[in-house]
Amino acid sequence: MQQGLIHMGQRLKQILKHKKIKIVDFARMAGFTNQIAHYHLRKSDMKRSSLERFCSLVGITAEEFYNWNNAVTLKTGQGQVTTVAHHGQRFTELIEEKGLNKSKLARRLDMSRKNMYDLFEKAAFDPLEMESVTKALEVTESTFLHPNMVTDVRIADSEEMLAMREKYYRLLEDYNQLLKQHNALKETLDTFKKDIVQLRKQARPRKV
Repeated sequence: MQQGLIHMGQRLKQILKHKKIKIVDFARMAGFTNQIAHYHLRKSDMKRSSLERFCSLVGITAEEFYNWNNAVTLKTGQGQVTTVAHHGQRFTELIEEKGLNKSKLARRLDMSRKNMYDLFEKAAFDPLEMESVTKALEVTESTFLHPNMVTDVRIADSEEMLAMREKYYRLLEDYNQLLKQHNALKETLDTFKKDIVQLRKQARPRKV
């Protein structure tokens, strides 16, 4: 199940690239410094409120963000319009999501980096290319072609993970607060003990 989770920062980066929005421009739109923008793009998850704000800035909905698969629209021979996944862009997205080294991946594909880069531009792979790419990425063809089949699971897992993380941070803050109170009470008790010892010394009868 972990493999199906969205790396939200990488997904946002892919959408910015697809929409030709430079990171520096995204940072300006969001009121961030470039460093803060890169920080968000490196994060594997983000709060729902942040996601909705970023989606609004780039002109998409949160649902479109979760369903994003770099789709392109092509015309068929009958003049009808159908939406299909751009195989090359999907290939690029999976490489970034998995954090794969492109030189090593090219060797795994038994091709040069240039030939691998040519695949990034192809709208549709032939059967041999699809078999080679999915084998190198260690994914099924169904996962490659239909990334949205587990969308509901991704959303649920992501939101549950964020809720658990926020609960953890609240408990950690409560623990730290209790620890501070404990230390303060301990210091007060130590002071009382010293005062009692001093008072006992003063109360002892003096020898004549």
